[in-house]
Amino acid sequence: MRKAGMQVERIMADLAGCGLNVVADLLRGQEPFTEGLHYPPDDATDARTGARFYYHAHAGPLDEHGHFHLFAPVSPQRREVGERGKDLVHLVAISMDVWGMPQALFSINHWVSGGRWRDAGKTLDLLGRYRVEHAYPSWLVNRWITAMLRLFHPHITALLAARDKAIGEVATGISVAAARADRRRPVVAIMPIDVGELLAGLQQLELRAGGGQEVESSPLERLGKGAVQGRDGLSPAGK
Repeated sequence: MRKAGMQVERIMADLAGCGLNVVADLLRGQEPFTEGLHYPPDDATDARTGARFYYHAHAGPLDEHGHFHLFAPVSPQRREVGERGKDLVHLVAISMDVWGMPQALFSINHWVSGGRWRDAGKTLDLLGRYRVEHAYPSWLVNRWITAMLRLFHPHITALLAARDKAIGEVATGISVAAARADRRRPVVAIMPIDVGELLAGLQQLELRAGGGQEVESSPLERLGKGAVQGRDGLSPAGK
């Protein structure tokens, strides 16, 4: 996590040194930014891994500039996906504030993204293979997204568990498939995040460990995040 954190921090600092941020770098040359459109228009897909993302904005539960949707092919052998990405699995979304800073992770219902659905454990397996390493649409943005998944892996683990729990609770009395198709519930769970707080917390943990102080075995997922929040009638899960 610390290595990923250093990469996230360096990329954001490099962009800030040019008067940019992750969102501004992605959107350069594609103005005006239009709600509902994908950026880049054909999505960003790594030819080797099949990992994919796009950025867009639309009305929703978050006060944001927009958000990234991240996908991975259902298996390493299926990098070439069919029409509308039917062999892709949605991993997580990253909400960005108006300053181009990440402010939350969230998980969406199946009907929103379509494609394949995998439970939390299998989705995490796919997340571990996520790599976007080419130069299009922005080498820095691609590396930043990949590093963000490594940095916030414990948080995404908790988020996906909350997603599955919430859908399971809603599905009491109806089928799970019906809960996943319920258009009243586009966003299942949201977790506020703070990159700066997480990096500072990781540094403190390293200092304590280096000084011989006992460190909790699992404090990481509590750093840099708020409670996982259920959305649109879905039950909230705990921290």
